Formats: sequence, C-alpha cells, structure tokens
Amino acid sequence: MRLANRASTVQGPACSGAVDPAILKNDRAPVFLFDRAAKRAFDIVAATVGLVLFAPAFLLVSIAIKFDSRGPVFRLQMLHGYNNENIPRLTFRTTMVSETENVTSFVTRVGGVLRRTGIDGLPQLINVLRGEMSIVGPSPHVDALNNSSAEQLSLIQQRQRMKPGITGWAQINGCCRESNKVMRQRIECDLYYIDNWSFLFDIKVILMTLFSKNAYLS
Repeated sequence: MRLANRASTVQGPACSGAVDPAILKNDRAPVFLFDRAAKRAFDIVAATVGLVLFAPAFLLVSIAIKFDSRGPVFRLQMLHGYNNENIPRLTFRTTMVSETENVTSFVTRVGGVLRRTGIDGLPQLINVLRGEMSIVGPSPHVDALNNSSAEQLSLIQQRQRMKPGITGWAQINGCCRESNKVMRQRIECDLYYIDNWSFLFDIKVILMTLFSKNAYLS
C-alpha cells in the first residue's frame, strides 16, 4: 500500500511555527481509491464500536448537561470538510445559551470538564458513521479562517483532499486553535499527515491522542 513502508519512521513536524517552503510549491499526491476504501471501512468499524461502547457515557453526559444549564444537549457547528463541502460537526454543548438560543462563549461547569477530557467531541463519531469525517485526518476549519491570506487558502484547499478527522497530527501537537497565528503550523502538520498516511500512522495518532495533553487543549 502506498506510503505504508514509511509508517515505521514517521516522526513529523511538531508545530514549528514555519511552513517548509516545499509545502508551498509541491502538489500533493492523491490518495488512491483503494486507500480511501480501506480507510472508510476502518472508520465505519471504529465509529460503530465506539458508539456502542460509549452509549452509557452519552446518556450520562446528556443528563449532566441538561441539569447543569438550559439549552440543547448537542451543538452543531458548520465546518469545511472533504472537497470544501460544508459539514455539520456534532459535539456536546459546553457553553451557556442566551435568551435568543444563540450559543455564547461562557463555558458551563460540565462543559469545562468535557473540554478538558475531550469527551465533548464524542458525538463526532456520528459524523464519521455518516461519512462526513474520519477518525484520523486533517483538522477541519471554520468559515472565519477563510479570511486568511491567499497563500494559506491555497494550502487549506490541499488539506481538503482527505476527510477531516476527530483527531489528527495537528491535534495531538496542539495546533488546532482557531486563529491565524497557528494556522500555518496547523497546515504544516496536516499536510505532513496526508503525505505520510498509512494505517500504522493512524494507529499511532490514535494512541498518542489518548496520552497527549495537547489533544485536549486544541
């Protein structure tokens, strides 16, 4: 399988603050059809198993959110995904809701715990099962980041050749805050992941997600 022989040596850039000039010039190699099918099969199995295993947690978290503050249990956030398609990312609500039903920036008590532990992102397993996201992949971005420079927009489009992931190389390196300051670092990590993708790399990212503090602060 393409790039599989490179997985054992994958180290990757930990958000260094500067993008390799080669990233600005080279076209990214396509992800082959068989690779996409195999990755999709893994996503379906992993998301199904995850939803079954975490079903009790879904129930308990939903109850805690409803008791802690008024408003819906889930939050929908429109993001850009594969081929720049808009996807409704599903997460547990972690903020207060105003009288006009708009989610505000005030984090609830339960929401703070959910964010620190990464549990707020579990509903994204539903996005994976629906084929909108992947377990591991490039980090999705919001509309506000489309105001980035033309250079950054070109690189963002290259990241959209693969489905965005619940976790990824950028996430575990703490490069997923929604700001232009870390965007170039984030793109560098995402493009490195695309170029070096393999199942072993995905497994490495999943294991690092479980033990990386940065993954929960992104």
